[in-house]
Amino acid sequence: MTGKNSTTKCKSKLLHVGMAIVLLPLASCLTFTTHQGNVLKPTKLAAIHVKDSRFHVESLLGTPMLKDDMRPNQAIYVEDFNDPDTGQHYLRRVEITYNKSGRVKTIKRFGFSSKKTAKGK
Repeated sequence: MTGKNSTTKCKSKLLHVGMAIVLLPLASCLTFTTHQGNVLKPTKLAAIHVKDSRFHVESLLGTPMLKDDMRPNQAIYVEDFNDPDTGQHYLRRVEITYNKSGRVKTIKRFGFSSKKTAKGK
């Protein structure tokens, strides 16, 4: 009985190793959308207006990717990703400047093609 058990275990291990060898190359065919930085959705950007609070902006967009100690009233949101459906590379940036009260003073958008998201420059 011991001989049969070890033979069965050996065959099982070989089967698993064989399946891994066959399926491993297929894993390289899978593509994933990997975002680096913030996720800048046009619908959320459209909800940000001059005079909105910093809290409102950060609740929509999250923590800014870049904060400059020399310019504490400026927040920079950056999005960098490849779209697997279209194969296009996107690099987008939103710079928001706040006044002394913590309200949005200016909004600058870079890398957005739609005219709807370009408002507020």
